[in-house]
Amino acid sequence: MLILHTSDWHLGRTFHGVDILDVQRQAMSEIVQWVKERGVAVVLVSGDVYDRAQPRTEVVELLNATLGGIRAAGAQVVLTSGNHDSPARLGFGAEIMAHGGVHLLTSVAGAERPVVFRQRNGSVTAERAPSVALKDAGDHGDTHEDAVAVYGIPYLEPRAVAPLLDCPPTHQAVLGAVAQGIAVDKRTRAGIPSVVMAHAFVTGAEPTDSERVVDSGGLGTVSAEVFAEHDYTALGHVHRRQRVTDTVRYSGSPVAYSFSEASHTKGAWLVDIGAPGVRKVEELEHEAGLRLARLRGPLATLLSAPENAAAQDAWCQVVLTDPERPAAAMERVRTRFPRTVELRWEPKGGRSLSPRRYSAQVAEAASPEELCARFYDHVRHRGLSPEEAQDVNDVVASVAGAGAQR
Repeated sequence: MLILHTSDWHLGRTFHGVDILDVQRQAMSEIVQWVKERGVAVVLVSGDVYDRAQPRTEVVELLNATLGGIRAAGAQVVLTSGNHDSPARLGFGAEIMAHGGVHLLTSVAGAERPVVFRQRNGSVTAERAPSVALKDAGDHGDTHEDAVAVYGIPYLEPRAVAPLLDCPPTHQAVLGAVAQGIAVDKRTRAGIPSVVMAHAFVTGAEPTDSERVVDSGGLGTVSAEVFAEHDYTALGHVHRRQRVTDTVRYSGSPVAYSFSEASHTKGAWLVDIGAPGVRKVEELEHEAGLRLARLRGPLATLLSAPENAAAQDAWCQVVLTDPERPAAAMERVRTRFPRTVELRWEPKGGRSLSPRRYSAQVAEAASPEELCARFYDHVRHRGLSPEEAQDVNDVVASVAGAGAQR
């Protein structure tokens, strides 16, 4: 049975204020195409389906069209909620939608009850199993080779669910408690491979700049050993596609959401699973996406260097290293790189980014002209140009003259 592992769609998210719903729509179309071309039986979306708890109308419409496309292509779908989703809103109508092949697992209650998928003659059926051993697969007229049990764990907010689980309010504790219940159920289903979906930061994963921090001080991490009993763990939350262990993996986001992902290859995992477990895991790559570029250097060099030509139609992060902050920096950068959405100034060998206290600088000013010059220098991180200095001198002289006439 072929399972497609994807996550962190973040539908509705912007990129530095730029609406990228069209790019996300292209990525969703590619997922539907993979289902058609590869004969995918089940698509797993491991949380952060939406970017916010109350998505815009057109964002909901995109999810509706994507789920409809996946189902029309022949695959069933399992979605869990992430820390960006509203479990109640995403999970609305779960029992009704399950009859249509879309399984919304957004509640910690019943997480130990898997959706058991069976594939026979190219057709996939699903059953939300009770928390007891299934009857022998022979009762269904098939064998365990074409069955898989999928357990969906939504994002767990430790302080909210710890009292329900009677455990400490840490991600390790709450996810471990739920995983224990799942492990007990798995042992009753001997011969059926198991897949767990979870949305968490697993120790050893390499994060990006675009994930929302869900905790601090190490309390937000979870050990991969929590999932050791399962044939495959489909993780969400981290936006870099990666392997934590052979059986514990992040699919990453389908689109880059930060410049730290500029060099990433976005995609998903195609998992071939059956008795006795995972047979093969293949990388699938998205063609849709944002072209990102990270540029660094003095402004004049960036504007003239021929090697930067490829970045002229990319979304750019520009770091200027001029000793003094250039005047009208963003306007000048955008004359060559019009899609610059982030501009930083990190002077190399120039002024300190942590100058002396402004009060000390003001106290040392010997004249009104110097006081004005120090103010501009403090605010703009560069001195006055000769023309600006002359303007300041003229204004100070004008004010002084008016005062003398009184």
